Amino acid sequence: MQLAVLDGARTIGGTKLYLREGRAGFLVDFGLNYQRWGQYFDEFLGPRTARGLFDLWQLGLVPQVGGIYRGDLLVPEFSAPREGPALEVQAVFLSHAHLDHCGLVGVLRCDLPLVASRTTLAILKALQDTGPAEFYGELSYCRLRSPNRSGELEADRSGACVGRPACAADGTPSPRLQRLWTTLSRQRRALDPRSVAPPAAAYEGVRVRVYPVDHSVPGAVAFAFECSEGLVVYTGDLRHHGRHAHLVDALVADLQRERVHVLVVEGTRLTRETQDQVTEAQVLDNARKVVASRPGRLVVADFGPRQVERLETFLQVAEETGRCLVVLPKDGYLLEALAAADPGFDGILQHPALVFFNRPRLNRDTWLREFTNRHRHRLVDAEAVRRDPGGYLLAFSFFDLVDLLDVDPQDGVYVYSSSEAYGEDSRVDFWRLWNWLRRLNMEPHGFRWEGTDERGRPAFGGGFHASGHIHPDDLRDLIRSVRPRYVVPVHTENPAWFGENLRGEPTQVVPLEDGDAL
Repeated sequence: MQLAVLDGARTIGGTKLYLREGRAGFLVDFGLNYQRWGQYFDEFLGPRTARGLFDLWQLGLVPQVGGIYRGDLLVPEFSAPREGPALEVQAVFLSHAHLDHCGLVGVLRCDLPLVASRTTLAILKALQDTGPAEFYGELSYCRLRSPNRSGELEADRSGACVGRPACAADGTPSPRLQRLWTTLSRQRRALDPRSVAPPAAAYEGVRVRVYPVDHSVPGAVAFAFECSEGLVVYTGDLRHHGRHAHLVDALVADLQRERVHVLVVEGTRLTRETQDQVTEAQVLDNARKVVASRPGRLVVADFGPRQVERLETFLQVAEETGRCLVVLPKDGYLLEALAAADPGFDGILQHPALVFFNRPRLNRDTWLREFTNRHRHRLVDAEAVRRDPGGYLLAFSFFDLVDLLDVDPQDGVYVYSSSEAYGEDSRVDFWRLWNWLRRLNMEPHGFRWEGTDERGRPAFGGGFHASGHIHPDDLRDLIRSVRPRYVVPVHTENPAWFGENLRGEPTQVVPLEDGDAL
């Protein structure tokens, strides 16, 4: 057995692992490393589409190995990925649909099967259908490219695409999920659509166990690979304080009965100054109090749309306070995709208090036009919100605030219910957010700016956000309960915590660097 950390050993995100067992080779997550990405790129400076993989390779933003990348993303004079050391890979296992774990799947070979939960596959498809058409974001289908006379890569002008093969790791895919996965929604035709396969008994001879875990995005799973030395377990991202904490209890109980050789586990929260353990129930209670005490005033809630548990929280708040929760069409499309994977999400999608914001657009993609036609009786525009601000709760993020200029809120309320800033770029965004709130005369909750100018810093609090990551105390208990032979920390900026907190335990901490192998 060989386990290598290709990326994400000492950063929060960008996780990329490689596991070799016998003749089988697997990639486990292939995320976008936001920390390294931000060293070179920003909103208006990004990799050149016409150069394909070249920019990412030259800047060290993808592992410099061969055998795993799309040949159509290699410009003619660029052969390094073909000449370098090659990895033997038969499948890509994805723990969940956050981009720091799956955001660079688009550069991988189009023939590599994606193994993930049905819900994760649905989210990947929705993200690509509704997101920007970046080559590295081609998560579920690939728009093939070829060099023109100048050697620049151009996409097939017919819009032809190749569907990625996929395997639902946690159950038989429904006909609705199959239709979602094989239908393109950007005025393109599928050159070679691939259906979603049911779970396999083994992958290249290796049996793999799949455990659903509690995280801030639905469909998150942990994988346990049955290797010759024992189980190699990758937890992905998880927590023990959400509505589904029992899933982590079930994972631990099962692993306690096994011989765990290696536990690869996240440590996101090991460098936070405060470790308040806010639960989703507390978020609900705090948000309800704010909204209920401000009748007649517009309320804006800022949270990640894929955090469906948080969407359910604010949907309940809206219903209990006589409001409608307004989400963007792309978020509604995501709910449709989730319902295709799991009919349990139909209850959210069809909830009478859920409506969709109809913003003015010059161009409408096929998916948007079809979505608005399906839900035309549930569309709400800025004028409707302006006429009755107390009747609505807007689920807007920082990037949607410009639409509030059309709403023209008078004495509105803003509730920040998302994650905290991690770096300088995020700090600047919060300064811009603070300027928007002051300009729109909105009362902030969950976030404030400390300082009088851009040299200040954001401060968070009030119990409006429950972290998607495990608390240090819960992490220590999990490792002690599982008792693995080795622990490999990833997704953390503080791998030293593991050695300091596991002294005396029958577990050896192996803090690998990027590129190292166990």
